[in-house]
Amino acid sequence: MTLGNRILELRARSGLSQEDFGELFGATRQTVSRWELDLAIPEIQKIVQMARTFGVTTDSIISDGISTFDGAFKRFVCGIYRKKDLIIAETERLAITFCDRGETLCSELYEGMQENKSLRATAEIDPKTNKATYACLDGAGNVISNFEAEDIIGKKFDRKQLERMQRVETFLVGRDKKPLPTVPEAGFKTCLTSWRTGTKFYSRDDEIFACIYVGGFEYTFHMQVENQENIYCSICANEAYELGNCVGKQYFRLRNFGDNKSDFTVSFSHINDELKRVCLPSGEDGTDFEELCDRKGAYAGHERLEKVRRYGDGRITVSNCGDELTFSRDDPYMIERFEKCD
Repeated sequence: MTLGNRILELRARSGLSQEDFGELFGATRQTVSRWELDLAIPEIQKIVQMARTFGVTTDSIISDGISTFDGAFKRFVCGIYRKKDLIIAETERLAITFCDRGETLCSELYEGMQENKSLRATAEIDPKTNKATYACLDGAGNVISNFEAEDIIGKKFDRKQLERMQRVETFLVGRDKKPLPTVPEAGFKTCLTSWRTGTKFYSRDDEIFACIYVGGFEYTFHMQVENQENIYCSICANEAYELGNCVGKQYFRLRNFGDNKSDFTVSFSHINDELKRVCLPSGEDGTDFEELCDRKGAYAGHERLEKVRRYGDGRITVSNCGDELTFSRDDPYMIERFEKCD
């Protein structure tokens, strides 16, 4: 077995594309392809990195004739971590942090494969004034900020802090590539859950958006770069029911719109509050179900119902406080699908 064969086997066992594998080691997809075809040889430092990343020996990668990968392969385990006023949601490709520092609320978005994540965007708000400090790296590679942020954007994510936190949720990125169910096959409830369980991410010149959805919770970081002030970061609970979604209380929310004079300009954080589970609606009192949805379509406390408006085999559109939100079976921005750990 050649060196290229062994690199190919290592990548295949990890379930990574050539592009993602290369990102781990500072190489392009074309370079990984050349490695696997034995048209090029990786530097020894990169081989050492491969061994450390995937828990194998360097000899098992380099030497021909050695039984394939003698170390037990360890998949990267994603999780939700919590400690006092800090919550971190981490996947293979993203990490979003939420922090209530008392006088300020802060959220950060990190991007990068596995342990190699760096800061992509940050937002901090003073709840007393609703004034925001923000910075991000836009889709064109420009740093957009309202303060000197060049030394902050790009800093490495400190995974050592996770060792001091409680992991309250554990999950893996799915590798089986099985097609998701359609609405006729599984119904609204299953599809609204399964289609969304994963990491959604896109970055443009005017907008950056990330959402990690797992265990019935959405961990969101959204920044409109175009006007440099619209920021929305939150953690909220939602649960699918047969005709739509029930969205519960947001127990971390950092929001800043325009010139801070909008009715929607609010900033609050209740990280240490107990989050009540979503209360799904019922028509047992004789109330017509659609009437109940319409009556609770706007916020009722911190809970609202989103009723299915339209659907097809692979698309569901729900109401969203007067607007509409569409979920797709094949969402092009879904960069990871999750599966639970045993």
